[in-house]
Amino acid sequence: MDPRQLQHLIALADCGRFVVAAERVHLSQAAFSRSIQALEAKLGLRLFDRGPRGAQLTPAGKVVVERARQLLFDQHCFKRDLELLREGLLGELNFGAGPVPAATIVPPLLVALQRQQPRVVTRVRSGHADSLLALLHAEQIDFFLADPRMLPADARLQTEALGPIHGGIYCRPTHALARKRELSVAMVLEAGIATVAASPPLREMLRAAFGLGATQALPLKLECDDMTTLARLARDSDTLVLLPHAVAAEFKGLKRLHMGGAAPAMAIAMHAIWLRGRSLSPAAGLALQLARELAQALPGEGGAALSHSRRLTPKP
Repeated sequence: MDPRQLQHLIALADCGRFVVAAERVHLSQAAFSRSIQALEAKLGLRLFDRGPRGAQLTPAGKVVVERARQLLFDQHCFKRDLELLREGLLGELNFGAGPVPAATIVPPLLVALQRQQPRVVTRVRSGHADSLLALLHAEQIDFFLADPRMLPADARLQTEALGPIHGGIYCRPTHALARKRELSVAMVLEAGIATVAASPPLREMLRAAFGLGATQALPLKLECDDMTTLARLARDSDTLVLLPHAVAAEFKGLKRLHMGGAAPAMAIAMHAIWLRGRSLSPAAGLALQLARELAQALPGEGGAALSHSRRLTPKP
């Protein structure tokens, strides 16, 4: 079957109108219409219903489109596998990372990659799990590092657990709460905290951590995806900040708040996430191996020199 016709089929299914789909594949509308008609004739099936609202997939068309997507994906994977066999460790590495892995794992990972594969061109994209997932499906990155709990269930994804990234609430030593012998969750709630942009799953985790009901407001006073900025905020102001231990350790003098009672712990469950069935390049395989090793070296649940303290956010 002609791959170009399958591309035309998918373009029309995505766009819903012949004019827009023809522009997408750089054909005239007449040539594009002939291509769709030829495909329907070849298959002996009506794939689209034409009407004032554009082209709508028939039940048979929906099945054919999904199979066409898989065929083109498999063909692309086959070509990619051949290129990887020819190139070895030459070429490119494209991966993404959520805000927490980007601040903790990515910097030492890039150092290690430059030492071990200096001829590979590496590109890193940062963002939240949903934006990274879009890049993955667009095949603009090979994999990304994130907590899969922040993603909807998707059978097209393959994941590998690399290790947890632990954190806690930090402030500067002169903060009023840092000098209290007994610190309650209520005191932290009243002060409010700064954290990365709180997606709905993260908000649910924080509610569970603070013992809040579904209708109670979260104590968020600031959201920022730059961990370095958050750490500086904790150091230079009276803002309480939720930070990974590894980031807090780079800023001398930050104090982790010790909570009384049975405050739950938190860890980001860092996974490598890629498309199921996709062969990872040797460069991507090395990157995942190094990320796994670096994750094991991160501060544990207690944090550096704070192994006796409790944490505010839930374990995975």
